[in-house]
Amino acid sequence: MLRHPMACGKKNTPRAPGGGRPRPELGLYIHLPYCPSRCPYCDFSARAFRAGLARSLMAALPRHMEALAPLAGGRRLDHVYLGGGTPSLWPAAKLAGLLRAVAEALPLALGAEISIEANPGTLSAAKLERLRRAGFNRLSLGAQSFDPGLLKALGRRHSPADTRRAAAQARAAGFANISLDLIYGLPLQDAAQAQADVLAALELGPEHLSLYELTLGPETPFGLSYAKGQPPLPAEDEVAAWEEQALALIEAAGLKRYEVSNFARPGVTCRHNQSTWRGGDYLALGPGAHGHLQGRRWAWTADVEDYLSAVAEGRAPLAFVEELTPEQRALELVMLGLRTAEGVDLTAVGEVLGADPLIAWAGPLARARALGWARLHGSRLVPSWRGLRLADAAAALFT
Repeated sequence: MLRHPMACGKKNTPRAPGGGRPRPELGLYIHLPYCPSRCPYCDFSARAFRAGLARSLMAALPRHMEALAPLAGGRRLDHVYLGGGTPSLWPAAKLAGLLRAVAEALPLALGAEISIEANPGTLSAAKLERLRRAGFNRLSLGAQSFDPGLLKALGRRHSPADTRRAAAQARAAGFANISLDLIYGLPLQDAAQAQADVLAALELGPEHLSLYELTLGPETPFGLSYAKGQPPLPAEDEVAAWEEQALALIEAAGLKRYEVSNFARPGVTCRHNQSTWRGGDYLALGPGAHGHLQGRRWAWTADVEDYLSAVAEGRAPLAFVEELTPEQRALELVMLGLRTAEGVDLTAVGEVLGADPLIAWAGPLARARALGWARLHGSRLVPSWRGLRLADAAAALFT
């Protein structure tokens, strides 16, 4: 049996940070790092597909999952998120087997949300039907754009028709919770293209939409070729105007913004996302996956060979593990909460901090309010529209 250094060694009922209200929800993030090819903008832990290592990884994951199970402390999984990489590269039978192994090691709660990320070009009607029968009930499609030229510039292998086809096939297979990802602020993109992408996504009637501004990872081909706000990238004021227009279109379609980049119909916000932003607990499985458990945070090595060796030898494949201080945990709750429409739960922050945040952070709170970035609403610090767009700057006030 692997002994993970994240284990607290206690059998107490899991509680919220600071020993306050019980927090029964527990999630699992599974990372499958392989993609058909490496996209030039991608800064995630992903790599081009290698069949031999991929098979070995799929065989190792159930063993690692079995070792992780004691960390749950008796809790069931409220949500599972299978990300990557491109998980949908794997045959449906392999993905179904992985989900079975997870459920055998750690039971799923009734009504658990089981998400899988997918590239539209890697799906078929038959695969989607098998995934749905296996228990996956939320599909996240990486559309990125509906413009053929922009998709080519992004290094994507699918077409706009592939995305539309995949969405229709997913509905036919029984998926009632579909999310679409879009990226904006792209090289040579203009306002008309940005608006057309949003409208095309909304035409598919998704329950959830993620709208990401292009991030230039410093070591990515895009990061090495472009500078934010400089040609051929659009100017920052143009991007801000596109975002404001997109917000109006999305909310008119019945999706509400619940985080800087995420929108959902009532009742179908992504549970994994929400748990992360609220400082919740989630286990991690797969190379490069990150986990959090009652103030202890860790990541597994992103090197697939090292991960496989560690699991085979009964070692924890750690890249790092850290125990957050109460001050760090409280600050993290503030930084994450300022990215969400519901804002920061100051009561929860106070329980973690062991002090009244209205007193301890009186200066930053006053500054955020004076700048119009946030307001106090009962026991919550709620960001404004401008505050959400400047979430990083707002969070920096508290550091």
